[in-house]
Amino acid sequence: MPKVPTDDPNIYEVFAQSGQSTGLNHVGSLVSPRPEFAWHLAKETYGRRDDLVNLWVTRRADLIVSEPADRGLLAAKTRMPHRQPGFPTARRRDRSSAPVASADPQADRAVADDPAGHRRPDDEATTARRDLGAARGPELSDLWLALADDLFVLGNRLGAHITDYIDLEEALAVGSIGQEAVAHAGTILLLCGFDQAAVDAWFFDRRHEQWQVSRALERVLDWPSLVAGGLLIAAAVTVLADETLGLEPGAAHLPPIAAIRQEQQVHLEHWRRLAQALTTWPETAAEFGLVHARVTEYGGDLFGAVPQGIASGALPTGPAPVAQLHERLAALIEQDGVPTSRLPASPQQRAVGRGGSALAESLNRGRSVRDGYAAGVFR
Repeated sequence: MPKVPTDDPNIYEVFAQSGQSTGLNHVGSLVSPRPEFAWHLAKETYGRRDDLVNLWVTRRADLIVSEPADRGLLAAKTRMPHRQPGFPTARRRDRSSAPVASADPQADRAVADDPAGHRRPDDEATTARRDLGAARGPELSDLWLALADDLFVLGNRLGAHITDYIDLEEALAVGSIGQEAVAHAGTILLLCGFDQAAVDAWFFDRRHEQWQVSRALERVLDWPSLVAGGLLIAAAVTVLADETLGLEPGAAHLPPIAAIRQEQQVHLEHWRRLAQALTTWPETAAEFGLVHARVTEYGGDLFGAVPQGIASGALPTGPAPVAQLHERLAALIEQDGVPTSRLPASPQQRAVGRGGSALAESLNRGRSVRDGYAAGVFR
């Protein structure tokens, strides 16, 4: 915790300002028996060669300073490390190292389980867990992986709206939300045990038919539907984060999940304010009511992830309480000033290969083009 650095009354710290356009800077320390002597000594010591605009001298004993242990308290709460997208980092990797088809169909299936071609430490158990997961329903990690697809698609869709320079503040807010959505998607995969190269390949090399994006994002076609879709996705991530944080106290996954939850709650409030504004304005009220109903009608699959047989990594294991999560989602998006949703009464299963089709197909075409080049071109 911050503390008083010393009880010696004769040690002084000196702060000087050398120009009107600069701030005060700490320039050194000195020892003096009296405060007025300390100021004159500081002037002679630190202002002899340069003109000064301001000179401040204070006893060190009157300061409250941080300690090395306070580093966590000093970390900026609005610029957390997970917000910095770490991919694509390996999109230009050497294609000559890509896996080749094997005569063993089981080996080919194992590689297909990880579309990146990168093996994680627990891949040996992946196939067996896939069959078990399909029988008993999705786990929390399956839900997180599906929401990572949603966040990645939403973040890229938001990128198309960072163009409104007339309303620069809103454009910058949309850009920040988009950046954080993409970064959250990458963080989720890291928590599931992916390495950075596998995160890159999961989003940029995966085939269209392997994507598992909510059908609600199929209805995100314009700005009003983007507001409705953003609100829905932020609410779903918040609900799942609340559930995850309630399990395994003290686990390693808690800080990044808590950070994601905190920022998604900010996103949720942002989308909610926009939704309330679109509902209030006579010019947009009717249109937004229809759009909001159409988007939420297809949001019943947000917690209906199809198990993918990928190990949970740092995330808790065990079946996910899908029905309860769906109920909490419905309650969260039903707020004053927002149109009544048409969220189905019960959760529905996601359709693999749908939802983010435009983005997924584009990435799939890029993967096909890159695979056709000679080894080493994309490195």
